[in-house]
Parts: sequence; structure tokens; C-alpha cells
Amino acid sequence: MGGVMRSFKNINVAGRGSDIEPNQVRLRNMMRFDQAVTVPGLEAVHRRLDGLSDESASRLFLQTYLEDSGDDSLQEITAPLRPELVPDLLLSSVSDQPALNSHSLAFQQSARNIPVFGARVVVDIDADHRTLVSINGKVAPVPDAPPIATLSPAVAWDRLVHWSNAKNVLPDAFVPPVLTWFLDEEKDVWHLAYHFAAAPFPPPDEGHDDETSAHACIRPSFRASRPEFDFFVDAKSGEVVFWFSSTPGLDVPTPMSGIDCFNCAQQFYGLAGQAGYSLVDPIRNIETYDYNFQDMDLNPPFPKGPISNATVDLAASSPQAVSAHYHATLVFDFYNNELKRNGIDGKGMKLVSVVNVYSSGNNPLPAPQWGNAVFWQNRMWYGQESGQSFAKYLDVIAHELTHGVTGSSAGLVYRNLPGALNESFSDIFGIVIANWFPQRPNAISGWTWEIGSGLAAGGGPIRNFADPAAAGQPDHMNQYKKITQDNGGVHIYSGIHNKAVYKLLTAVDANGNLSFPTREAVLLLYVALTRLTPMSDFSDSRRTLENVATVYYGYDPVVRAARLATIGSAFDSVGIH
Repeated sequence: MGGVMRSFKNINVAGRGSDIEPNQVRLRNMMRFDQAVTVPGLEAVHRRLDGLSDESASRLFLQTYLEDSGDDSLQEITAPLRPELVPDLLLSSVSDQPALNSHSLAFQQSARNIPVFGARVVVDIDADHRTLVSINGKVAPVPDAPPIATLSPAVAWDRLVHWSNAKNVLPDAFVPPVLTWFLDEEKDVWHLAYHFAAAPFPPPDEGHDDETSAHACIRPSFRASRPEFDFFVDAKSGEVVFWFSSTPGLDVPTPMSGIDCFNCAQQFYGLAGQAGYSLVDPIRNIETYDYNFQDMDLNPPFPKGPISNATVDLAASSPQAVSAHYHATLVFDFYNNELKRNGIDGKGMKLVSVVNVYSSGNNPLPAPQWGNAVFWQNRMWYGQESGQSFAKYLDVIAHELTHGVTGSSAGLVYRNLPGALNESFSDIFGIVIANWFPQRPNAISGWTWEIGSGLAAGGGPIRNFADPAAAGQPDHMNQYKKITQDNGGVHIYSGIHNKAVYKLLTAVDANGNLSFPTREAVLLLYVALTRLTPMSDFSDSRRTLENVATVYYGYDPVVRAARLATIGSAFDSVGIH
């Protein structure tokens, strides 16, 4: 690389309503501007796009951006004669984004047919004209290491197990790895590495606590006694170079009812069957089970079927089941109805809730108390404490389920600032969903800004958006320093990004009106999340949010400028630049 620092390159290009850098003339010509604006060569470009698929058009935009970027490290991954191959991107998903009137195409970068970890780009193509809406993501320079692994996956696994000091790792615990390029930006080194996903043991103790894998960080969790981590092992030296926590016919629905944990009557859907009526919502693909206080640490069998009742009215027979089923419905409705996301993973995955769960590991409470709620193995698990089920806390539930949304979109790694950003987005949508209903949304002046009120030591909240310091969190980047505990401070530094979003959502103009309409701000935060990459940090979040706002408000330069100023002010206030 001739002494040039190896680093990822951010790409944030807005097609609609933006000013393009002067050296990107050809890219500008391809973008869709207001029809009243005449752009040289636009008709010719449109004719060229008419014969292309969405994928080919998006690759053409990427090729043009890379060629015109003025960055040698970006230009070297182009192939001017074969834009369909550049920059060696594999199409990973295609989805519709109604809010932007676009088709979103997500690409994973590879080099010599080996994926580059953290290199992901999302290109939005106008649904009507197949012209550019925006580009967001990161790409990497071409790896300068030979693509030859000298260690076998089995040997690399043995090196990993030995390094981790893991005890009693069974042979069937071996996780087949994926050969991956990993760029260590701090050390300026490329590694050809084996990526072992969800290995069933943690790294050696370097200050991380036992509960780092329990995202809500409320009480001890069985998930902590069954940790799963992703590891990158150099395929030549066997060195472990990076790691992070892995954990985050026609059925006709039947209206059902029951009393929840707040002694309120709730309405929801179930399914009629031979055993009566079960807590299975076939519309939303939601199911709720009873674990009957079995100890998770003893590996008990999963219940054979969902909770059932002889009639459609559960009355007060199982308030914890009613709360879990009803709250899962609210979270689904928010993501599906408000953000047009098909379930937690965007593909309609089944949302399973399990109530009356007990875990003895690291648990100071007597059985059957287990004060926690966690999203683990694509299910929500609810414990109980002092006679109260954790299924009652909608904000905690939405927080945990949002880890599933993040994991199936941006894939933010659970370590350091990317991990803190992962936590922050779960907090954001935990707060939003808890305050959204029943008015959709409720007036923000009446919102509660605490996550898990009463669940922290001393009876306080586990997080506080309005005042992170009140919950023991820093609230400005001038308080950030690298640490090893808590996976690099994922639960500690999330408060900085939380405070920026609080400032964004509550900002008012000179007339006392909200500077950013709540529904629009929430939508753009979600769109920004789904365009981040696994290694994105707080600054990446700001840039991506600004970029999607530029696109969203491209129709009105005055409104766009006001919204961007609000974003800038909010993030500047906590030192995120």
C-alpha cells in the first residue's frame, strides 16, 4: 500500500436534493433532480439506465462514484470496463423502502471471492425511474495479503479453544468458519481470518463481566452462563485478532382477551384448535409459551406447545402470558405498520415469547425468581421477581427485540463503539415503542425517557435519555476512553448517542414547535440504522442520518436545511462529529 494507512472508506451520497462535489460530474448527471432542472447528459444517462436491472444500475452508480472520488484506494478497486463486477460486491438483499420511494439493494464487498468483514453498501434506486436516491456504507481498499490459508479450520479452532481457556468444549461444539478478510485499522494490518460465528464460549477474562451478553443488563441471566461469541482467527498464524458477542393450510385468527400484569384487560389474537384456544397469532406469527419455572441452566426440554385455554378469555389466569403476547403484538405492529418492516428480521420470522423462566446461574434470588428478560436464540425469555413478570416492561421488551432488528440489518458488532451504538438503537426504539401507543405517536411532551424504571440498583432506571448521568452513564464524547470491561463499554457509552437522539426528538423552533416531527424523526432513525455497517460508530450514525434526511427532504431545500441543522445541533451537543 506504499505507506498509505489501510482504512475503510465511508460512502454517504444523497441523490435527491443534495449538492454533489464538483469532481463528481458524471455521478451528478445520473442522479434524479427536480424535473425543472436541466442537467447536461441526463437524458442520455436515463436511456442507458432504461435497459438495466436495479442491480446493474446500482453497480453503475457505485462504479462512477469510485472512479470520481479522487481517492486512490477507492479507484484501485474499480474496473471501468466491467462495472457489473465492481467493487467486487455480492448482492446480499433487495427490499422496498416506501418512505424513500426506492428499491434498496445491499451489497457485501469481497476480494478474490473472499468476503470483507464490515464492508457493506446499501444503494437506493428510485422505484419509478431507476435513478440514484442514495448510497450509504463502507468499502475497503484491496487487501494486500496473500489469499492463502496455511492453517486448516480444525487447527484454527483448536488454537481458539486453547487461547480462550474454555473448559470441557465438546467436539460437536465446533463451528464451521467462513474464510474472511478482516482489517485491523488500529494496527494497519489485513488478516485472512477464519470467522467462527456463535462459538459457545467467551474470550479470556479481560475485565468483561459475566452479564455482557444480556443486552438489557438488568439482572443475572442464563444467557451469561451460555455465552456465544464471534471470533476471527488468523488463518496463517492462528492469532485471535478480533471478537464480539453474538447474542442479540390457512390459519384463521381468533380474537382473545385476558388480564395483564397491570390488571388491565387486553385484546389480542389466538388460534382455535382441538385443545381449545392457544396463544398463537397467525397474522403476526407470534407464539407464547410457559416454561413452568424450569431451570434454564439444567437444559430442560422446550414446551411441546404454546399456552392454551379452554375459552377465548384467559381472564386473570396468566397475566404474564397476556402481557408477553400483547407486548409482542405492539412491537410487531410498530415495526410492521409504522416502519413497513416484516417482522424482527424483515422476513417474517416467528416471534416466540417464553414466560415463567428460571435461571439458577449467578442468581442471588431464591427459586423460582429470575429478574430478567432477554432475547436469546431468536426468542424472548421472561423471568419474574417479587411476583412480577418482566413481561410487563414494554420498553425492555422492545429494546431486546430491536437487537434482532439490528442483527438482521446493520449487524453492528457487540464491542466498543459499534456495540454501544447497537445498545443505543435498542434503547431508542425501546423508548419510542413504549411511548408510541395508543395515539401513534403520543405527544412527545408527555414521553417517559427512562428505560427499565425501578430495575437498577436503588430502584432507579437502567438508562435515562434525558439525563444519562443520572443512570451512571457519560453524556459527552469528552468522557469517552477505551476500556475492556462490558465488551468495551457497550452499556456505558450508549448514553452519549442516546442523549443526542433525545436532543433531536425534543428540539423546538423559535415558535416552540418541534423542530423535527416525531414520526419523521423515528422513521429516519430506522432508515439510518438499516444502512449502517457492522463496524459503524457514533459518527457514522450521524453521517448516515444526515444523508437519509437529505434524501427524504430533497423536495424542499428550506425544510431540508432546517432538519439538517437540528440533527447537527443535537449531535454537536454531545461531541459526536
